[in-house]
Amino acid sequence: MVRVIILAGCCLLALVSSGFCLSYGHEPIGIESRSLDAIYQAALKEKGTLRVSWGGDAISNGAGIIAAFTKRFPDVEFNLTVDLSKYHDSRADRTFDTSNGEDDGTDVVLLQTVHDFPRWKKANRLLPYKVATWNDIQSPFKDEDGAFTGCFIGEFGTIVFNDDKAPNDTVPTTYQSFLKPEWRNKLAMTYPNDDDAILYLFTLIVKRHGWTFIDSLVSQNVTWLRGTGTPSELIAKPISQNELAASFAASPSAAAVILTKLPTEDHYVTWPQTAAIFATTKMPETAKLFMSYIMSDEWQADGFPSSGYATRKQFDTDGVLNQTLTNPLGFVTFMQDRANVERWRFQFETTLGTPQGVSPLLNKTVI
Repeated sequence: MVRVIILAGCCLLALVSSGFCLSYGHEPIGIESRSLDAIYQAALKEKGTLRVSWGGDAISNGAGIIAAFTKRFPDVEFNLTVDLSKYHDSRADRTFDTSNGEDDGTDVVLLQTVHDFPRWKKANRLLPYKVATWNDIQSPFKDEDGAFTGCFIGEFGTIVFNDDKAPNDTVPTTYQSFLKPEWRNKLAMTYPNDDDAILYLFTLIVKRHGWTFIDSLVSQNVTWLRGTGTPSELIAKPISQNELAASFAASPSAAAVILTKLPTEDHYVTWPQTAAIFATTKMPETAKLFMSYIMSDEWQADGFPSSGYATRKQFDTDGVLNQTLTNPLGFVTFMQDRANVERWRFQFETTLGTPQGVSPLLNKTVI
């Protein structure tokens, strides 16, 4: 049985240097040798409800895993909460503080905020666990002690467009081309100062094209929105409802009219969405079952967004670490320097103002 909680808050990985070694208050562990069914039987002996914090900015973000996990393990009680990663981590830290270290308010986290995991590991707040598929997870995407692991590759910067409003052969593959007059009033973008991955994308743009690009983009009368799914949902609407036709700062929609293209010259963003078990969990076997399932062949083959990139070697058909226009470890490095992140955030806020609109989890446009 599962109960989904959608929180409307205003919604590691790799140890990028071999010298980045953290003291850890746990004994070395081996790789899981049990089958999913065997772990399931162990989980059934625990009493309570597993709490999972799932990073996302649309109600639908958690739907797939909820349906699949419930079907596969029908007798496990779990709550999956969808909210922005930056609010999940804040709640966990506050609960840990207010409970004097007895609880983190959740058992399993799967988040975009990759900078949290080394910090939590250093504080001995994570329960080490190496899933059965551990050796198939690419080394830069997992902690050597099993404290956390990247579960799938997120991606922003692909060009998203409505084929009815902007036919495929008219949609450019360079960001600078969207500064042409014909794209005025037709672009929808996620606020860079409301999502760290979108923020990182815009830092790459500024480093390549300069601040004049941002000034020119703003002059295109862009529709700026909260939530990475909101632009695509509006772009998917028919021309009778709006003329928004394209974006390069949004996640794609499942709508049939929405197509995507990779940029051919500009750098785009990929990152390892990362998961861990908190050491305060009262349901360690159930937490291990959840981690094992999301890293299993069963879920990896069909469950996560498929772009040809994956943290597991078997499913990383396009080789995310071998690309010239994206570097998933670049985002990890960016996120670790919080002072730099804040400097960039306020640079964009100076130009765009504070993000306007309701939480994307309350926005009825995004399902």
